[in-house]
Amino acid sequence: MATIKPFRGCRFDPNSVGSLSSVICPPYDMIGPDLKADLQQRSPYNAVHLEGGEQPDPVDPQTGYRQAAALFSGWLVDGILTRDENPSFYLMSHTYDFGGRHYQHLGLFADVLVEDYDARAVFPHEFTREPAVLDRVALLDACQAQFSPIMSLYRDSEGALRNIFDGISSNPPDAAAETPAGGHARLWRIVDPAVQAEINDAFANRPVFLADGHHRYEAALRYRRSQSAGAQSDLQAAANYVMMTLIEFDDPGLLLLPYHRVLQGLSPEQLSAVRLKMEDTFDTRPMNPDITPAAAVGEVTRIGAGGHCFAVFWADAPPTIHTLRSGVDWGSWGSLAVSEAWLLQERVLSPVLGEALVRHVDYSPDHDAIAQGVAAGEKQAAIFLKPFPLEPFRQIVSAGNRLPPKSTFFYPKLPTGLVINQLAGDL
Repeated sequence: MATIKPFRGCRFDPNSVGSLSSVICPPYDMIGPDLKADLQQRSPYNAVHLEGGEQPDPVDPQTGYRQAAALFSGWLVDGILTRDENPSFYLMSHTYDFGGRHYQHLGLFADVLVEDYDARAVFPHEFTREPAVLDRVALLDACQAQFSPIMSLYRDSEGALRNIFDGISSNPPDAAAETPAGGHARLWRIVDPAVQAEINDAFANRPVFLADGHHRYEAALRYRRSQSAGAQSDLQAAANYVMMTLIEFDDPGLLLLPYHRVLQGLSPEQLSAVRLKMEDTFDTRPMNPDITPAAAVGEVTRIGAGGHCFAVFWADAPPTIHTLRSGVDWGSWGSLAVSEAWLLQERVLSPVLGEALVRHVDYSPDHDAIAQGVAAGEKQAAIFLKPFPLEPFRQIVSAGNRLPPKSTFFYPKLPTGLVINQLAGDL
């Protein structure tokens, strides 16, 4: 089971940086060049200056990591960031609006012992890309700090932790900030040893499931392995832990949204073969040519509640909706066949594209953006999927299985910069 610990988090001093809203940012993999530039302009202390993004200098890739390390060290010296004197847990309440509704979820910032997956304390659900892992390893090596928390899930069916958290969140928060996506985060520091012990006891028999942050966890694994054997065995050494924000599976404020697929650069023969493969397994019918992407996703979600379903916006044809053919024994294909992403990859795209799939298939949670790309002729097709249900997700991942890339999009993304995890010294 997962080992969690309170830690001495580094936090921005509002007296030095002004509004905390100006210094937080999304996780690195959600930061494109335009957003990165905007965040950098918001404040010279915005966490994006540390967290960066997957855009290293092509001439000297180490430049960005060295700059981040120098900034982090300088901000600590200058009091821009201060490290809490006593180990703490940190409880975050994140409120936001989505689809015309108001949501709130709770997350516990904690240090989690970095362990290999075969220890069955931390469960992954997807494979990683080596360049992204190396990027995060280089940042850890240079800065000896983790700037963004990994989003992970746990099960609390008896509500023990929720009762503790409700009591904590009834008090005034220690910090608050508007999040980049328009939400509002409040943070409580948990320093009472008795409450910390209650939280530790409640987590004693629980594994955690990686939701968002596989590359950062893999980087933490490699960082721990790079330490000496003696350091790796020291369970008080901060380098052996990774900061996670732990969220309960059934938290009503946690949304699991779909990642859609985009086809690009296929030859006419390949595109025709993809259509034929779809028709081998799925019944196809046309949709209203004027249907909006949002309405198409809504239709997929409605029909998909009773079975497998996806919709396609084609650049060269009217939109279509696809449902699994009656009588197809998809259960015989294994537990992963509950996923539309798996069916699409294994029964349609991989048989046609093989190893070229990585060149011709892209992923996005933004249905409007990819539909615009199709309408503009920049993409050949946008394939809209339904959200992956959480309970099958838990069952599949608990059994040691991994889903196809970009099968899940947990929303909202966690803010970076509320708490920073320094890996030097002790917890």
